Amino acid sequence: MLFRLISATIILGVIIGFADFSQGEFFWGFGGQIVHGMLSIACFILVGVAFWRFGWKIGLLDLLLVIIASNVGLALHRVRLPRP
Repeated sequence: MLFRLISATIILGVIIGFADFSQGEFFWGFGGQIVHGMLSIACFILVGVAFWRFGWKIGLLDLLLVIIASNVGLALHRVRLPRP
Protein backbone atom coordinates (compact mmCIF):
# COMPACT_ATOMS: atom_id res chain seq x y z
CA MET A 1 0.00 0.00 0.00
CA LEU A 2 2.75 2.47 0.91
CA PHE A 3 4.78 1.75 -2.22
CA ARG A 4 1.74 2.12 -4.48
CA LEU A 5 0.70 5.36 -2.79
CA ILE A 6 4.13 6.97 -3.08
CA SER A 7 4.70 5.76 -6.66
CA ALA A 8 1.28 7.04 -7.77
CA THR A 9 2.07 10.41 -6.22
CA ILE A 10 5.45 10.58 -7.97
CA ILE A 11 3.91 9.64 -11.32
CA LEU A 12 1.24 12.32 -10.96
CA GLY A 13 3.92 14.86 -10.03
CA VAL A 14 5.92 14.09 -13.17
CA ILE A 15 2.79 14.32 -15.31
CA ILE A 16 2.01 17.72 -13.76
CA GLY A 17 5.56 18.85 -14.55
CA PHE A 18 5.21 17.78 -18.19
CA ALA A 19 1.73 19.29 -18.55
CA ASP A 20 2.81 22.59 -17.04
CA PHE A 21 5.05 23.53 -19.96
CA SER A 22 3.47 21.65 -22.85
CA GLN A 23 3.51 23.35 -26.23
CA GLY A 24 0.05 22.18 -27.32
CA GLU A 25 -2.90 24.50 -27.56
CA PHE A 26 -4.96 22.26 -25.28
CA PHE A 27 -2.77 22.80 -22.24
CA TRP A 28 -2.83 26.58 -22.65
CA GLY A 29 -6.62 26.73 -22.87
CA PHE A 30 -9.44 26.28 -20.43
CA GLY A 31 -9.45 22.48 -20.76
CA GLY A 32 -5.77 22.30 -19.92
CA GLN A 33 -6.31 24.37 -16.80
CA ILE A 34 -9.03 21.99 -15.69
CA VAL A 35 -6.83 18.92 -16.32
CA HIS A 36 -3.89 20.51 -14.52
CA GLY A 37 -6.09 21.43 -11.56
CA MET A 38 -7.55 17.94 -11.33
CA LEU A 39 -4.07 16.37 -11.44
CA SER A 40 -2.88 18.72 -8.71
CA ILE A 41 -5.89 17.98 -6.53
CA ALA A 42 -5.43 14.23 -7.01
CA CYS A 43 -1.76 14.54 -6.11
CA PHE A 44 -2.44 16.43 -2.90
CA ILE A 45 -5.25 14.07 -1.96
CA LEU A 46 -2.68 11.26 -2.14
CA VAL A 47 -0.36 13.30 0.08
CA GLY A 48 -3.23 13.77 2.54
CA VAL A 49 -3.90 10.04 2.53
CA ALA A 50 -0.22 9.44 3.27
CA PHE A 51 -0.44 11.81 6.26
CA TRP A 52 -3.62 10.17 7.50
CA ARG A 53 -2.67 6.53 6.93
CA PHE A 54 1.07 6.44 7.66
CA GLY A 55 1.77 9.44 9.89
CA TRP A 56 3.51 12.74 9.53
CA LYS A 57 6.97 11.38 8.63
CA ILE A 58 5.74 9.48 5.58
CA GLY A 59 3.41 12.35 4.69
CA LEU A 60 6.28 14.85 4.66
CA LEU A 61 8.40 12.43 2.66
CA ASP A 62 5.56 12.05 0.15
CA LEU A 63 5.15 15.84 -0.10
CA LEU A 64 8.88 16.24 -0.70
CA LEU A 65 8.75 13.56 -3.40
CA VAL A 66 5.86 15.37 -5.12
CA ILE A 67 7.89 18.58 -5.28
CA ILE A 68 10.97 16.73 -6.55
CA ALA A 69 8.95 14.77 -9.13
CA SER A 70 7.32 17.87 -10.57
CA ASN A 71 10.72 19.56 -10.89
CA VAL A 72 12.14 16.44 -12.56
CA GLY A 73 9.21 16.53 -14.98
CA LEU A 74 10.03 20.15 -15.81
CA ALA A 75 13.71 19.32 -16.29
CA LEU A 76 12.91 16.38 -18.57
CA HIS A 77 10.58 18.55 -20.60
CA ARG A 78 13.34 21.15 -21.10
CA VAL A 79 15.73 18.42 -22.27
CA ARG A 80 13.10 17.16 -24.70
CA LEU A 81 12.54 20.59 -26.28
CA PRO A 82 14.18 21.03 -29.69
CA ARG A 83 17.07 23.48 -29.78
CA PRO A 84 16.84 26.39 -32.27
